[in-house]
Amino acid sequence: MSMEGVVVAVESVLSYTFNDKKLVEQALTHPSYTDAPSYERLKFLGGFVLQAAISTFLFSTYPGVEAGRLYHLRAVIGSNENFATVAVRHRLNKYICHQKAIVVWEFINAFEKKEETVSGRMKPPKVLADVVQSVAAVVYVDCGFNMQKMWTVSY
Repeated sequence: MSMEGVVVAVESVLSYTFNDKKLVEQALTHPSYTDAPSYERLKFLGGFVLQAAISTFLFSTYPGVEAGRLYHLRAVIGSNENFATVAVRHRLNKYICHQKAIVVWEFINAFEKKEETVSGRMKPPKVLADVVQSVAAVVYVDCGFNMQKMWTVSY
């Protein structure tokens, strides 16, 4: 599939049309792919943005919950395992551009068979979480760095 087709597919998954298509391509480019900028910088921003969005959501939704419980909830929701599951659920793994073998099939097969992947028995490939964080960063940038608008885009 061409990168143009990949961008259209990701837009379909998110029900969102990007202004900067090149950033979407970058969000899906693994560091092993040396012909284009990788998702590393976007992952940096996306990790922060998702943690802030999750924190804001939990803080405002559960006003009576103690801070320790909020930290725990944020850790679970914002975990690599959860983000990897989001990537597989939306088939983002199909669009990762790379030049070396990325082992994701064991996790994907377990997910599709509805096996217990979040129990800690199976560590998800970090690349899956990285892509979710990177795509979130692209949405955030594309929305003019507006977290409320970013939060309305479905993952």
